Amino acid sequence: MFVPNYVPEPEQIPGNVTKEPYALRLTYIRHVLSRYLGSVGIVVGLGMLLPRDLPLVPCTIAMLICLFLVSGIRSILRGTEMEPKLTAYSLPIVLFALGAATRSWTANGFPAWSILAGIACFGLYAAFCGRDFSFVGGFTLALIVSSVIIAFVMVEEGMPSASSSQALIWNAVGLFYLVYDFAALLSRRKSTETWAAVVDLYRDVFNFLGYFPRVLIHWNRHRILNDLSIDNPFRN
Repeated sequence: MFVPNYVPEPEQIPGNVTKEPYALRLTYIRHVLSRYLGSVGIVVGLGMLLPRDLPLVPCTIAMLICLFLVSGIRSILRGTEMEPKLTAYSLPIVLFALGAATRSWTANGFPAWSILAGIACFGLYAAFCGRDFSFVGGFTLALIVSSVIIAFVMVEEGMPSASSSQALIWNAVGLFYLVYDFAALLSRRKSTETWAAVVDLYRDVFNFLGYFPRVLIHWNRHRILNDLSIDNPFRN
């Protein structure tokens, strides 16, 4: 008897990273993560150098439009040799848009720095864990260490509890997104597509908008919710 998964299977391409030997897969993870951390450093640098009076809403909209257009490259050219190259070439534009948005967020009191704590801790874990790499383990350790760091900073700076809670929540959200998306994109990229994977880690925020409809369609197709006692508006 076939028992379907509760969530749709991840997208896969032929020859993706998950099909490679473990050593090569681990090398790919570290290469992508090191490049991603370097790109985050560029975003932070731009956020420090750009003017403080950048408008919040226009910068945020411009960033979302940029990520949406870069996502369109993948949708239109999916499976072609040109897609990873164009995706990699779009990285400078993505970083500038993110830098401007980050500058405007920080100037308006958003604790963008707290997200960096979890990302940095996960990068350190990947660098020093040896061959015993685990996305779940890395997420858990990075979340614990980064939360302690954020709490210490908040206490030292005398921040109110509301700001501390917001910083901790955004750290957890940002770290979960990075780890979950990174694990998923291994089945969508080949071992030679490191820079394209870096862009994926930024633009895949739009994947979450399309993921929930996929889950509902999957549930409806396999009648997973039919045994629930509540009314399900997605049933046939």
